[in-house]
Amino acid sequence: MQNLLVDEHIGFTDVVKRTTAGASDLRATDYRQWAPVLREKIEIFAPRIVWFHGKIAFRNYARYGLGIKESSIEWGVQGIMCAGANVFVSPNPSPANAAYSLGDICGWFNKLAKLKSRRLRIF
Repeated sequence: MQNLLVDEHIGFTDVVKRTTAGASDLRATDYRQWAPVLREKIEIFAPRIVWFHGKIAFRNYARYGLGIKESSIEWGVQGIMCAGANVFVSPNPSPANAAYSLGDICGWFNKLAKLKSRRLRIF
């Protein structure tokens, strides 16, 4: 993950730093505690893109880290920024998220790569 940040200027990490069997085990109190911690890290490390695996992770980060209630989240680039960084949301590649094929997920990763290429020329 360090290389992703240093070499590619993409910030990627868990919102909540607590081991669980799955995302359904996380509660609002977890996000209240950890989303502000992540926001502070984003402000310190200043990635150009903040990448979230899954709409639930982003929705809870937006609510508890940014104070924004996102009701409708689409895959890809979001209409908000986080500490000056673009926000990108892709399907979670977890085996528990079988709704998306490997090809679907790779397609979203390719879109992220294209965004990264465009944004690095701008900054």
